[in-house]
Amino acid sequence: MNSAPSFISQIQEDILGYQSKFSYVPNMNKPEWAFNFWVLDKLYSVDEDLIEGLIIDYNDLGVDCYVWHEDTKDLYLIQNKYYSENSDLSLNYVRNNFLVSAIGALENGTYSHSLELQTIFNKYKDDEDFTVYLSLYITNNASKKKSLEDAIAEFNESHSDQNYIARIFWLDEIKELYYDLPLEEKKGLTFNIESKNKGTILNIDSKEYGLKQKIDARYVFTPILNLYQLCKESKSSGYPLFDSNIREYLGSRVAVNKGIRKTLLDDDDRHNFFYYNNGITMIVKDMGSIETGQPTTIRITNPQIVNGCQTVSTIYETLSELPEDAIQSKFADTYVMIKILKIPKQTAEFKQLSQNIVRFNNSQNSIDSKTFESLSSEFVRIQTEFKRKGFLVCLKQSDNHKFTEEYKNSASPLLKECQPLLIKFGIGDIKRAADLMINLEKLLQIFISFTDAHDAVQNKSKLLQGNSQQNKNALAFITDSEITTNDQVLLLLLFMRLEKERKKGNIFNPFFLINCFGKYECSGNAHNISNLLKDVSDVDQVVEHYLMVLSMYASLWMNANPGKGYNEMIKAPIDFKTMDTCKNVVSSTKPLNLNGFVQ
Repeated sequence: MNSAPSFISQIQEDILGYQSKFSYVPNMNKPEWAFNFWVLDKLYSVDEDLIEGLIIDYNDLGVDCYVWHEDTKDLYLIQNKYYSENSDLSLNYVRNNFLVSAIGALENGTYSHSLELQTIFNKYKDDEDFTVYLSLYITNNASKKKSLEDAIAEFNESHSDQNYIARIFWLDEIKELYYDLPLEEKKGLTFNIESKNKGTILNIDSKEYGLKQKIDARYVFTPILNLYQLCKESKSSGYPLFDSNIREYLGSRVAVNKGIRKTLLDDDDRHNFFYYNNGITMIVKDMGSIETGQPTTIRITNPQIVNGCQTVSTIYETLSELPEDAIQSKFADTYVMIKILKIPKQTAEFKQLSQNIVRFNNSQNSIDSKTFESLSSEFVRIQTEFKRKGFLVCLKQSDNHKFTEEYKNSASPLLKECQPLLIKFGIGDIKRAADLMINLEKLLQIFISFTDAHDAVQNKSKLLQGNSQQNKNALAFITDSEITTNDQVLLLLLFMRLEKERKKGNIFNPFFLINCFGKYECSGNAHNISNLLKDVSDVDQVVEHYLMVLSMYASLWMNANPGKGYNEMIKAPIDFKTMDTCKNVVSSTKPLNLNGFVQ
C-alpha cells in the first residue's frame, strides 16, 4: 500500500465536495479555508450547519477555528496548515504564534477575533475541570522534526497545572484520526436509580472483597417505572444511553421483544417480569452512596446500558403507548435487576475492562465475534462517509431496523445525494431506502473481489474475523491512502448494477466481473476506479464487455471440467489463463475504449 502522505487525495476529494455542496459559503473556494471545514467535520463531527460560525479567521496566527464541549468543559483551539508536500513549519511559528499568541490574549481578556470564545474562556478559566487543547493540523510530514516536538513537550510540562495540552498532528497522524472515532461532544446525565429499601440493594465493595479490579458494583432491585423515566429523560436531553451497547434496539417485532411486551401488557403476569428477565448491565462514570428513604436512591453519572437494550427499549416503547396517569398504578409492582458498575477512569486498562464487560455480558446471546469486529473505527468511518453520499452500510444487527425507521416516510434525503450516481450506473429507478442498504460483510466482499474474487466468494466468513488475512486485506483496502471514498462508492454502485443485470436473467458471478475490471482495466490499482467510471457510457461498456467475457469463460471452463457446473466454477479460483483468452477474443471483436484506455 502507498505511504501516508498520499492521504491528501482524500482530503482534496472531500474539499471539492464541500465546494460543490456549499458553494454559497464565503471563502469555501479557498482550499486553505475549506481545510478548516474538513477538520471540524471529519475529526470533530461538528454539525455542518454550525461549522462556518466556528471558523474564526484562517489567517489568524493563533486560532483558525475552535470547538467547545460544555458538558466535559473541553475547549479545542485549532490551527490548520494546508501545506504542500514540501512546505516547512518553523520553530518560531510554533513557539510564538501557536503556543503563545491566542492563549495569551485569552488569559489577558484581550482576544478580539471572537467574543464568544473569550466569553467561554472567562467563564470557565478557574474551573478545575476546564481543559484547553491546542491542536495544530499540518497536511504534510516534511516539517516533522525533534525541535518542534521538544517545544510542544516543554509547553505541556510548564502548563500542566493550568490543564493546557498542546499537540501537532502531521498528515500521517491526521489519517489515523480520520479512521478513528470522531471526537464528538459527549452529553452528560445524572439520574437517581430507585429501589424499595436498602435491603433490595447488594453492595459489592471491591476493596473489602479483595477483588483485583478496583471498581465498585451494586445489584439493585429496581421498578421498571424507574427505567422508563431514565430512558425518557435520556431521549429528551439527547443523551446516548445505549452508546456503548453492541446491538441497540432491534424493534418490537423481534420475537424476544414481543415476549417482553406481552408480559408487560398482561395484568396477571407482569408481576413475574423479574423472574423471566436476565436483568440489565450498566456502566457508570460515578455512583453515589445509598440514600435511604421512600424510595431508596443511588445517584449515578453518565450511565451506559451495555446489556439489556432490548429490555429497556421495549419497556420504554410499551409504556409510552399507555396513558401517563395509568402506568403508575399498573406497573408499580413490576421490577427488574440492574447490575451497576462504576468505571471512572479511562486508562488503557479500564478501557479494555469496559470492552470485555460489553463483550462477555453479550456472549450468551446471538451476538458473535463478527458483530464486535464490525464496530471497528474503520468500518464506522465507512458507514459515516457512505451515508453522506446516500448509501446505508449496516454494521450492527439493529442498523437495518434503525435505518428503516429513520427513512420510513421517505428516502428523499438519501436520493438527493446519490441520484446522479444511480442514473450514471443505470439504476436510477431505485426509490426505497431498503435498496440503498448494504450489509458490511457484503461490502467487504466487493472490496476484496477487486483483487481476488475467489477469496471474496470462498472466505466470506473470515472477513469479520479479527486478524484473518481477509480481514487485513479489507482494512488495507479501506485505509489505502490513494483509494478515496468516491472510489469505494463507485465499486459498490458497479456491484448494484451487476445485481440488476442478474435479475434480468444473466447468469454470472458479480465478484468475478469486479475482479476482471480490477485486473484488466484498473491494472490492480483501485485509485483508477474514478477515472474509468466517469460517465454512463463508461459503466455500460464495462458491464457489457465483461458480461460477454464471463459468458465465454463459463463455457470454456465447463468444457475443460466435464461433469462440473456453474456452482463448482464460482467456488474454484479463476483460471486467468482461460480468462485472458476470453478477454482477448471479446476485445478483438468489440474493442473497449475507456477514456483513452484501449484494450
